[in-house]
Amino acid sequence: MSELNLILFEFYSLLAFFIFIFAFSVISAEPIAIFISIVLFFIFLIPFFQILNEIEVFAFSEGFETMFFKTVVSYSRLLVIFIGIFLFIEIIYVFLFS
Repeated sequence: MSELNLILFEFYSLLAFFIFIFAFSVISAEPIAIFISIVLFFIFLIPFFQILNEIEVFAFSEGFETMFFKTVVSYSRLLVIFIGIFLFIEIIYVFLFS
């Protein structure tokens, strides 16, 4: 397996994990489940951005500066920021109004 494939596998695995955390917190109404979701989100946030940085460096060094990599990096950052904002609002809502 090439280095790019391994980096993309890690990237998609973490992105799927963030989407799972988002879906789990949307479905769950328990405050402890939402708190665990936001803690896991913050734990895996730094490795996710590190992998995004590796993708940008690898794509630039190997000449893969295509629209695919630029789109994946920009939209995945927006998706993760949206999930983080949603979890933050949800945890405030659950703890204040439950």
